[in-house]
Amino acid sequence: MKKILLAVITMLALGLEGAMAQAVDNRIAVNSQVDDKTFVVIVSNENYKHEESVPFARNDGEVFKVYCQKTLGIPEDHIRFAPDATLGEMNFSIYWLGNMLKAYDGEARAIMYYSGHGMPDESGKEAYLLPVDGFSQSTEGAFSTKNLYKKLGEMDSKHIVVFLDACFSGAKRDGKMLASSRGVAIKVKTDPVSDNTVVFSAAQGDETAYPFKSQRHGLFTYYILDKMQQSGGSTTLGELSDYVTQNVKRKAVVENNGKSQTPTVIASSNNNNWRDWRFAASAAKKYEDRVVSLDQSAAKPTPTPVVNPEPKPKVQSAPNPNSNSTASSQLVIDGKKAMRAMNYQKAKKCFTEAAEQGSVEANYQLGLLYSNSNFDGYNKEVATKYFTIAANSNHTEAMYQTGMMYLGTDNAEAKSWFGKAAANGHSQAMKQLSKLR
Repeated sequence: MKKILLAVITMLALGLEGAMAQAVDNRIAVNSQVDDKTFVVIVSNENYKHEESVPFARNDGEVFKVYCQKTLGIPEDHIRFAPDATLGEMNFSIYWLGNMLKAYDGEARAIMYYSGHGMPDESGKEAYLLPVDGFSQSTEGAFSTKNLYKKLGEMDSKHIVVFLDACFSGAKRDGKMLASSRGVAIKVKTDPVSDNTVVFSAAQGDETAYPFKSQRHGLFTYYILDKMQQSGGSTTLGELSDYVTQNVKRKAVVENNGKSQTPTVIASSNNNNWRDWRFAASAAKKYEDRVVSLDQSAAKPTPTPVVNPEPKPKVQSAPNPNSNSTASSQLVIDGKKAMRAMNYQKAKKCFTEAAEQGSVEANYQLGLLYSNSNFDGYNKEVATKYFTIAANSNHTEAMYQTGMMYLGTDNAEAKSWFGKAAANGHSQAMKQLSKLR
């Protein structure tokens, strides 16, 4: 009888843990306020070519993006999400951020989030972020935090917040050492930051940035999200720092057999008010459920982009005069509702049916869907095709998005589309166009 009772208690405990495991992933605070003056770069490097993977890094970045959109109210086209980023992609993301901030003449803020391997330069004790195509024996293919902070300091923004869920001691999330390490944790130098930048780092000195396995996140990231959830996004940096530091220190000791992890904050000595910097101006008043299974929330490799991964879209470049406009309009409305609920498969079905009936808006929405990194079918090539179809039917926002798809890879094409959107009065297209001239 005792054995049976013990088994029942164990099962209940495991069930409770499973229910709690996805708390921050599933219950999302949704802000009614839109923050259109904040830009975000998110790099979540999990699947390395020459090093072991970083558990849950992809999920870290994906859920952080959801909180930026939903809880902080930042528009999706203000967020650049780069999962499993190469050195070139990381450099371009910073370049993109600088361009966005420059267009706003100092009125915009920025957030940079990184989850992945950090690594030390053993000779110079410098700290680096490791791209997925880099390897820990060489800093040539790594991203220097010193150079990162220098670039951020030169950007036209008063407030830039950096979150680094990585450690620079040579250790991995499991506590073992990277291939470059001599088996002894290294304490790197602290790089200075400019007055406009504040850096939150997951660990200090020679510590390790551990995972929170039951929550499928880095320990540091989990408590950032937890505080965002509790505060509805309206938290100051001081409040966030105190909460994350206290909880990570305590949980790390319990979860990792007494091993310590102490988050740190780097700020300029001239920046006396960084603790008062606030994220959302007002707290979110409602919450929505985000349905994610354990398998879905587990970080998974980014699919290798391929050309034409699906059959050529069965859409038309102009509305079909014989189509049932009322029916297609309702399909678009239903698809948008499904998008807000993150039911991407239903959204795809609705938008595809509407597009086949000749709906220009449905083509635009399919472009948004395929450019959404949370969608399993995410593919830039397909997104560009749908945006282009809508743009060719004089959809102004689609013209702008088509330009954004080409920006950085074919600036002549991007300039052409920005010019068309600008001619229709699109303000962001005008700003992009001015930078390309």
